[in-house]
Amino acid sequence: MARALTLTAALSTERMRTMTDTAVWQAVSQQADAWAALPIVQEFAHQLPRNSSDPTCGVPGKLQHMQAGGADVSGLPLRLSREVHMFDQLPNLAPDIPLDPAQWGAWRQAAARIEAAHRTTIAWLRSRMPGYPQLPAPQLAPGTALTTTEFTRRLAWQPGERAAGFQMKNLPPQATSTLQATAGQTRTLQESARALAAALQASQPWQQLAAARQALDEASRRELTAARARLKQRLSGAAVDAHATSRVLSRHNYRCTVLDEELATLTGPARQFADAFDNADKLVELAASDVFGQLALYGGPLLVQNVTDIDFEPGTLRHVHFSVDTDHWFNTGELIQIDDPLVADTCHLISTTVNFGSAIAPRLTARILPGTASLWRAAAPRA
Repeated sequence: MARALTLTAALSTERMRTMTDTAVWQAVSQQADAWAALPIVQEFAHQLPRNSSDPTCGVPGKLQHMQAGGADVSGLPLRLSREVHMFDQLPNLAPDIPLDPAQWGAWRQAAARIEAAHRTTIAWLRSRMPGYPQLPAPQLAPGTALTTTEFTRRLAWQPGERAAGFQMKNLPPQATSTLQATAGQTRTLQESARALAAALQASQPWQQLAAARQALDEASRRELTAARARLKQRLSGAAVDAHATSRVLSRHNYRCTVLDEELATLTGPARQFADAFDNADKLVELAASDVFGQLALYGGPLLVQNVTDIDFEPGTLRHVHFSVDTDHWFNTGELIQIDDPLVADTCHLISTTVNFGSAIAPRLTARILPGTASLWRAAAPRA
């Protein structure tokens, strides 16, 4: 009987988690539709290589070459300004691509405006976190991948963000004017922002962060403070220069390694709070930036057929590995639906392994998005 009750409780918890997951994805989808209707977003998206009918010349051609060189144009379309600027400084990146400098400049200006509005919206959403702005998370110590002003693959918290008073504002400030929205579009953008904030606040990771914050005592707060102090010292500019080369990825990886080492020293409520913050913040990054960007700029997921050798990896964010027999080139960051009953939910593609010149089918890894099974309709890849 006790086992039956335990199983029932576990199933109820899983259903509740799926319900809150679904609410987040529905809100993200609503917000993506609102952004996709804006002329500035449509013009920006039209030039992205995956949307272009001819990604060999002009703005799409230049972006395609940047992606081939390592820029995550496909995966992070709303956070491109720094990478595009960095790759634009490289000599002879794409010397043979016909490109109108005025057109390139106009696209970069649109990209900067869209990214600014996006980051303001993210900052406002984060201000709804339990305990904001007093968040003693080690991840927010100076110099980490979440706070550095250098290159980072994470959705960084901007300098001064927590002192800007976002938590006292009912809507993301200036985002709609930056996006040149009409009065009607502004109302839709505001409604979608409120809906997403409410869904995040009701989500399991944010509820767990609230509980972990309440469980902090004086000793655990001191432990978190000490970890932040060590991180500030270990990730100072001089310390990073001494341990990492000038290569941006090397410096980024060093920041992540040092943070992991410090998090491993935490115990009890301090570790639980740091883990809860990590999960809550990663939900914002995944849902409100990564997935949102895909929906707003590329539309719904792609259908992946001819899939074999499906293998699941357990964890808080479940991953699935699989092989696929197709001529289509999948880009990291894409939303996909696997045509197999083993994987009902939409997935977020995070890596591809291709053996050129080999008969071995490409091996792909994707993050499963729980609660999305019936939310979006997949389309077959374009020929």
